[in-house]
Amino acid sequence: MDWIEEAKKIGFSGAAVMDTSKLVFVPEYRRFCEENLCGCYHVNPACPPQSGTVEEMDQRARSYEKTLVLQTIRDGSTDPRKDKLQQNKMTEQLAEKMKAAGMGDLLIMSAGPYKHHSCMSAYCVNAQKMADAAGMICWNDDDKMRFFSQILFHDQEME
Repeated sequence: MDWIEEAKKIGFSGAAVMDTSKLVFVPEYRRFCEENLCGCYHVNPACPPQSGTVEEMDQRARSYEKTLVLQTIRDGSTDPRKDKLQQNKMTEQLAEKMKAAGMGDLLIMSAGPYKHHSCMSAYCVNAQKMADAAGMICWNDDDKMRFFSQILFHDQEME
């Protein structure tokens, strides 16, 4: 199945499959979680410190060969919390379709913590470098907000 096309049918603005080895993990990003700006640090099990150390989360992500990078682009005047929630619901919906197609072992990196899924920040993913590697725009001088999530999977399951 063409998961990029499926992602767009669900409502994502963009999607790309890339090698997980192209993800750049920046351990120093863990401080953003520790500053607890989202209010989930030490509260949500999907968030640090319960989610694991930087090294454990890095290792977990690198155990997958491929990642499906998912993006939504919204007008800057919308509510970012609602936009993140919608991004995460669509990501979960797509992951369920992937599981139904036989792709059993998936890892979701959500846009902000969502249910039992850790966000890309908890994984310390450099979103700009991820977007560059996926051929997407992360930051731009416009009035748009861009949200990302990922579904990591094993290469052989794509076939």
